[in-house]
Amino acid sequence: MKIHPIKTLSAAALIATLAAGCSSNTGGTSQTPSERIKADQIGYNAKSVKIAIVPDGASDDFQIVDIQDNVVYKGKTSAAAKWWASGTSVKQADFSDFDQPGVYTIRCDGAEKSYPFAIGDNIYTDLAIAATKSFYFARSGVEITQEHGGKYARPAAHPDTQVKVHKSAAGPKRKEGDIISSPGGWYDAGDYNKYIVNSSITVWEMLNAVELHPDFAKSLNLNIPESGNNIPDIVDELLFNLRWMITMQDPADGGVYHKLTALGFNGMIMPQDDHDERYVIKKSTAAALDLAATCAKAYRVLKPYDAELPGLRDSLMKVADKAWDWAQKNPTVLYDRNPEGVMTGQYDDIHVRDEFSWAAIELTIATGNSKRYMTKIAKDDFEFATPAWDSTSVMGVMSALNKPEYKDLFDAEMYDFMKGGLIKLADQYLNDYQRSPYATPLAAFPWGSNSVAANQGIVLAAAYRITGNTKYLEAAQADLHYILGRNPLDYCYVTGFGVKTVKDVHDRRSVADGIEAPVPGYLCGGPNATARGDIADSLYKYNTPAMRYCDINSSYTTNEIAINWNAALIGLVFDVN
Repeated sequence: MKIHPIKTLSAAALIATLAAGCSSNTGGTSQTPSERIKADQIGYNAKSVKIAIVPDGASDDFQIVDIQDNVVYKGKTSAAAKWWASGTSVKQADFSDFDQPGVYTIRCDGAEKSYPFAIGDNIYTDLAIAATKSFYFARSGVEITQEHGGKYARPAAHPDTQVKVHKSAAGPKRKEGDIISSPGGWYDAGDYNKYIVNSSITVWEMLNAVELHPDFAKSLNLNIPESGNNIPDIVDELLFNLRWMITMQDPADGGVYHKLTALGFNGMIMPQDDHDERYVIKKSTAAALDLAATCAKAYRVLKPYDAELPGLRDSLMKVADKAWDWAQKNPTVLYDRNPEGVMTGQYDDIHVRDEFSWAAIELTIATGNSKRYMTKIAKDDFEFATPAWDSTSVMGVMSALNKPEYKDLFDAEMYDFMKGGLIKLADQYLNDYQRSPYATPLAAFPWGSNSVAANQGIVLAAAYRITGNTKYLEAAQADLHYILGRNPLDYCYVTGFGVKTVKDVHDRRSVADGIEAPVPGYLCGGPNATARGDIADSLYKYNTPAMRYCDINSSYTTNEIAINWNAALIGLVFDVN
């Protein structure tokens, strides 16, 4: 019930006011389920569904109050229900019909009031900027300048112009110990290594966001060295990594090295202090197909920038075709384990049929030649599951469904199969959302569960575009609300945002730079039902999946950062902003 309208504020003013009111930070190691009302700590779009979570035992009556402590809305909660994932019983406070722009808190007797949140339009723009700018800070081989990096400036490190060919990667033209150049790219996660399979989903998700939302992409000013060059900053940033990726292809045969890493992980030191030798490690079918798919996607998304990027698209298609052909000849070169003596991230994948389907779809859309690519795959090659670096089919499906004109490129039966599979997957998420006392589609908590939430949201947004059913968009927004504070631990899981924000992420730069606050805009992994013994188990105070999280840098199973997780956050924010 609306009872007190307030003066309309711009989206920028809302965010500025919210930031000013959230100077205190209650982040830390605490993971006790508080009696606080839980809301998205950035806020809600004015016309969206708006739900907060109230602990059981509090009053059924809730109020929304503005920053002058005026009551602007009153409502009643739903009945209480227990969420299996948290082990807690909660009620929902639905205030969807309140749409006055402003900054608010929610209160009711018997509970702590919520952290402040905004209502307005385009309120996630600052989040989109920070999440995308975070990739600049992960650049390898270049200086992060004070002009563009502020207090996070650092010297150049890991030029990767003198990379050794590991014995597992040796071939007729490039022998063990040969030196190649493979500069650029992003550090993958909390370490300083670079991996093709994870880079591929990362760049693809950023390209997909640009393809679907070109105007929003153009509006984001990241303050990076390339800003102002007539190319959207997000495109400039992804190009920094894409250009590295194509150096990972062996020009002699088209095969693609799985990763560029040291032989082992180093300690918590700054990049410029790491001088370990670096190697390209083993070619793999997955790496080849991932590179082919990503380059093919880039070929069409980058078309508006041909004048600024002369010849690049043609080069990308040559890389993609050579990688595809290599994979056809080498369909079972699987990266199932690290070679002896290599102890960096495996990204092992022994099932690559989904990579074949992804690459075939992207190459078909790029070239219009369905016969060359789609005849090589079958329905059994598809895996309709949450997108991930090792589950890539749905990314190809979403590409095929992005624009109506792509439909004619595919056999009608195959197109309907892809469309039906995506909608069925989205329906599963929608059902989980509608049954969840916490109003979230998230129903599994593996390593990187926050990225699962983000990728679910991207699938739901795709289903919304296909069907026009706003329930899918509502559920996609709910995934973002979960990430930004509407969760049992009431954390905003993105560094630098919210009142209770993560602070001690597993990231070598953030630990070693001597700066208390981590780089803003990083999405941490989040609760992990099978968190390892990376810290004392007593610090994981609860065994329920949604509670098994700790904001300590040594908790790499719950608090690491990763480029693919951030790309999923970007894709979701673009879809719902």
